[in-house]
Amino acid sequence: MCECQDMSMDLTTPRNAYLSAFYKRSFAYHTVKNRMPIILTQLIDMLSRNKEMITQQFGGDASEDLKTVIGEISKLKYEIQTNKPLAKLQTQDEDIKLYNNHIDKQATEEGETTYFNTIWLLTECYMYRRIREIFSLTESFKNFDYFQSFKEEQFHQCNLEILKFWKKCISDNLLAPTTDSNKLAQQAIFQNLIKAILWGNKCDLSISLGKILNNTDLLFNTDADNLDKFILTDDRTNFIEYFFKINESQDRAKLFDIVLDNSGYELIQDLCFATAIALFCSSQGPGQVKIRFHVKAIPWFISDVTKNDFSWTVEQIAQSPDTELSALGKQWKGFLNDNIWEVVVHSFWTTPFEFKYMEEVAPDLYSQLSQSDAIIFKGDLNYRKLFGEKNWDPCTPSKRVLKELNFKLSNILVIRTIKADIVVGLKPGIVEECEKQDAQWMANGDYGVIHFVNSVD
Repeated sequence: MCECQDMSMDLTTPRNAYLSAFYKRSFAYHTVKNRMPIILTQLIDMLSRNKEMITQQFGGDASEDLKTVIGEISKLKYEIQTNKPLAKLQTQDEDIKLYNNHIDKQATEEGETTYFNTIWLLTECYMYRRIREIFSLTESFKNFDYFQSFKEEQFHQCNLEILKFWKKCISDNLLAPTTDSNKLAQQAIFQNLIKAILWGNKCDLSISLGKILNNTDLLFNTDADNLDKFILTDDRTNFIEYFFKINESQDRAKLFDIVLDNSGYELIQDLCFATAIALFCSSQGPGQVKIRFHVKAIPWFISDVTKNDFSWTVEQIAQSPDTELSALGKQWKGFLNDNIWEVVVHSFWTTPFEFKYMEEVAPDLYSQLSQSDAIIFKGDLNYRKLFGEKNWDPCTPSKRVLKELNFKLSNILVIRTIKADIVVGLKPGIVEECEKQDAQWMANGDYGVIHFVNSVD
């Protein structure tokens, strides 16, 4: 039956349909009905709790601006809960026209573009973009990262001993050219690092609703390999074979792109992975190596990495009183200063567009990524955008999906814990087994996938 207020239907999402809160038996519906209002409530609570500190920090009209912001966020929450049409955004930022045109396009196809009736991807991205607009329309908070306190708390609860663990593994195994005698050991380090950055993706504040998750202990647990049964598709070996093959060409420059997801625990794992890539490639010969980290242009999905988050994290490690950690942080700063690492900001990552539209909407970014030896996409939102926000048959090969979507970039490594109703590339029978074990297997991040697509031709 139809819910009177949100107009949703008591149905599961049909096969090949776009994910939407229109279908009550979906994680999209749970997100729009419950999770999104809770996130807004938590943001209001944080601002109210810290209003004196915020007012002192920004001075001037901050007190009145804060009242305005809280009122506007409350209004947004009401609009979501009562299934109002998505209001046009007002600022002159470069992405606003894209958002408003997209809302108009969906309205042409759907009738009114409301929170429960349009594509989930648009609904969720719009909420975070609207939050940004609310702050940017004030004089006081144009550059305020309202999620910063959540992200910093997450970082401070990380067990940084994991960095020492990876530093030793990398130093002991990846600083020498590959030979027949050390190749398996080197490949094993990358196998374990990729597994680590997979489970690091579980630490997503937009999914945990602000609850800090720390998976460090998994990596020190002697039974950590038991987690492999929760990796439903595992293309690590294919990627590592490709990675080692391109390093056989010793004089050629290598270029890698990592499209980051969450700050905190996940980011420090990603930085360890990037350290391993940089040092390993450098040890194979004189060819230069470069790694570009793609971050969000605005505060996004609570814990997504911005340029400031990246710099802040590196600086925190570099200033650690622990000499080992400090040395690692300084090494990272050296990578940045020497242009081995580069942090890249692009507004496309905070639009509601699937990646099949990248060449049209952001041709500069598409051209940049097309030069890469490998593009590593982290996390659930990137997965949804890459594979088109549809309820695919889970057994559809990832390569076939990308070909159907006409997404032409190749050598893609996709690493994600499952926190949305979309998954591809599974073998027959896996879905049925997961459903027997855990009815919430597509929502809680306990299962993961690692896809490698080296060509869509």
